[in-house]
Amino acid sequence: MEQKRKHSSNLAVQGAILAFAGIIVRFIGLAYRIPLINIIGETGIGCYSKAFDIYSFTLVISSYGLPAAVSKLVSARIAKKKYKEAHQIFISALCIAVVIGLISSSIMFFGSNLLAKMVYSEKSAHAIRALSPTLLIFSIMGVFRGYFQGMNTMVPTAISQIIEQIFNAIFSIVLAGMLMVKGYEWGAAGGTHGTWIGALAGLLTLIGIYLMSRKVFRKRVLRDKYSNENTSCFSFSKLVIMTSLPIVIGSATFHFTNLVDMVMFNDALRFHSYTEEMADTLYGILNGKYKIIITIPISIASAFSIATMPSITTSLVLKDKKQIYKKINMAIRFTMFIAIPSCVGIFVLSKPIIKLLFMNKNLDVTSMILRIGSISVVFFALSTITIGILQGMDKLRVPVINAVKSLLIKVVFNVILLYVFNTNLYGAVITNIIFAFCSAFFNIRSIKKYINIRFDIKKTYVIPTLSALIMGLSCYGVYSLLEVIAVGNAISTIISILAGICIYIIVLVKLKGVEKEEMYSMPKGDKIVSLLMKIRLIQ
Repeated sequence: MEQKRKHSSNLAVQGAILAFAGIIVRFIGLAYRIPLINIIGETGIGCYSKAFDIYSFTLVISSYGLPAAVSKLVSARIAKKKYKEAHQIFISALCIAVVIGLISSSIMFFGSNLLAKMVYSEKSAHAIRALSPTLLIFSIMGVFRGYFQGMNTMVPTAISQIIEQIFNAIFSIVLAGMLMVKGYEWGAAGGTHGTWIGALAGLLTLIGIYLMSRKVFRKRVLRDKYSNENTSCFSFSKLVIMTSLPIVIGSATFHFTNLVDMVMFNDALRFHSYTEEMADTLYGILNGKYKIIITIPISIASAFSIATMPSITTSLVLKDKKQIYKKINMAIRFTMFIAIPSCVGIFVLSKPIIKLLFMNKNLDVTSMILRIGSISVVFFALSTITIGILQGMDKLRVPVINAVKSLLIKVVFNVILLYVFNTNLYGAVITNIIFAFCSAFFNIRSIKKYINIRFDIKKTYVIPTLSALIMGLSCYGVYSLLEVIAVGNAISTIISILAGICIYIIVLVKLKGVEKEEMYSMPKGDKIVSLLMKIRLIQ
């Protein structure tokens, strides 16, 4: 039992390292997209987004399962001290990665014109070609990450992710600016060039760490007395492929949703005789501006989701049902503490936020779809955290099945709103809300099915909503007052947001939406409690 506890504790620590790196990576990713949009414009970001959606799906079906498969197979061998077999799996996986990477990169490079036509954006072909080398680089990088994770260390993965995103951010902005003089389609291609440069930086980092650790690996291999010498590389390659396939199928389902959405949205615009450039512009508004703002609070929920998985797994290993119920409730509550006020804040300050982050082009349209879609923050955040909970419960297929059901419902509404009624941006936002709601609903129902859990409706939804509404009125009042005295949009928006955060926390604590004991389980909970005690919000 003691050994099991140590393993669970280490699992939680390694998961926390990866979750922390994930938060940093997401915020860098969101931060560089804002200047990128301002450089290449809405039409350019439309080309960029279409190319990136194609790349993301191709990446998933080609090599997304390799890191998890290698990690699983290597860790199983390391646990039995079969170091030779672990290294043979690593080499076999590298060979598979090179072959798959070359094939998928070639298909994307030489098929770029055809792929661009499929999404009603022939000028996206430049950006698609620029992204193609990333598939080969990422395939190889995924194997290295899986190998290190199988060795029970997430540090190399975390370091490489951060370096990758930093290089990506810098070169995407610089190259987009340099190539924009040739046209928005070349500006989009410049932005996508940064992706493969960032991936290459991440890969070189991992190779460097591997070479520095090579002596340790060699010693382990030389001392190995347990590995089967007769197992061929072909057998290991087959094992890697068979292990990665279920992971690929599961991941592809979620990414397929984005691909279907993109194809249907752009095909509906073509159906209603929109020009190609107008289609790129509308998709740029949707994917570049709207989704960037909506994604910020959802990204925090995603980080909670990653952090939740090892914690729930730990309780499952220890068979501690009481802790499982407590952790699930707390994970959902903490996510709602962020998502609900974010929804209200985005609704109230939609126009000021857009004016702060982007140029004023299409301000009214973007502001309106942001207000309509603000509720999706709550549903997407709830969907994300419940996916993490189900995965932590080892119910990996359940969220995939729920996503498929949600996608089918979304497709029906896409046909009605995008093709029949020609609602373009508004229809796309409404169907996103429907998809997020269905996904969250199905996932919560599944959690209740597998464990007899009761959710605290009052503390999870009612009190945070009441606190957020008071916050929203305060934000509106503060911004209106500052606007009257002509402070300027940037300062007014920032002060309104900061005032809203303070008011939300005060009201939430006063209404006992969160107890002192619960705060300790939050990230930096002891410091939060200490601060609130100093200002006498709690005793």
